Amino acid sequence: MENLYSPCELNALLKRHGIAPLKSLGQNFLIDQNIVEKIALAAVEPGGNILEIGPGPGALTLQLAKRAGKVVAIEIDRGMLGVLQEVMAGNNRVEVIHADFLKVDLQEIASAYFEGKPFCVAGNLPYYITAKCILKVLESSAGIQRFTAMVQQEVADRLTASPGDKNYGALTASVAYYGATDVLFPVGRRCFMPTPDVDSAIVQFMPSPCLNVGRTAYAKTVRGLFAMRRKTLSNNLKASFGIKAHQAEEIFIKAGVDATRRAETLCPEEFARLATAIFPVEAETNEKKK
Repeated sequence: MENLYSPCELNALLKRHGIAPLKSLGQNFLIDQNIVEKIALAAVEPGGNILEIGPGPGALTLQLAKRAGKVVAIEIDRGMLGVLQEVMAGNNRVEVIHADFLKVDLQEIASAYFEGKPFCVAGNLPYYITAKCILKVLESSAGIQRFTAMVQQEVADRLTASPGDKNYGALTASVAYYGATDVLFPVGRRCFMPTPDVDSAIVQFMPSPCLNVGRTAYAKTVRGLFAMRRKTLSNNLKASFGIKAHQAEEIFIKAGVDATRRAETLCPEEFARLATAIFPVEAETNEKKK
């Protein structure tokens, strides 16, 4: 089998299967063995279950299989399936699924492949769907223990920004509902083939709601108040939710938030208070609804 960390041998493998990295899918394959091993070490405990998003030719998949009890890899690129079949030949810990990760049901995956047990998620996320992938995992009720993801450095900066920072936005506030985002280590652009134009970073989430408000109400509030970033909270509230001026005033008083501020200045707890004031029924915590 070809050395997946050698650009020459990896290219030969892809060429033999009649494929090349697809820019449309954001395919940049890791060729640094040290980085791949560090990701696998952080992504799953020995003997655990893990779902991999976009395995590509399978360098990380192989390392995960050395550590995990079961690896399910979801690959959208049909052309890559033959490569994975060759690379994973004889490895009974790996199951490859041809599917669009954004369209799969994570609870069904857990039931069908992990016997309904908790599992981890890892993946090198394409830039154009990074936010969607992150929120899909974090918002899932499938029993995900941890999520270890490769993202572009600018996304890592957004995920870890503080209120008032230029990088703080709707994604930052949305993800904060599930706890802090940890940046584990940087990954330089030369660790990939083909070489991208930007550097990346490995981030990790331990999904667990940490705010005393229902996630649906919280998410709707964040999206609505960031709808027009340069507008005040009051303007966004009225425009996004069709709320009249006197109602908006009552909401801000109840939440203890200044209506003239902008969304990028709010901390997660303030978004939570506003969500409770805007959506008093939906804002009930999951625990209260059980």
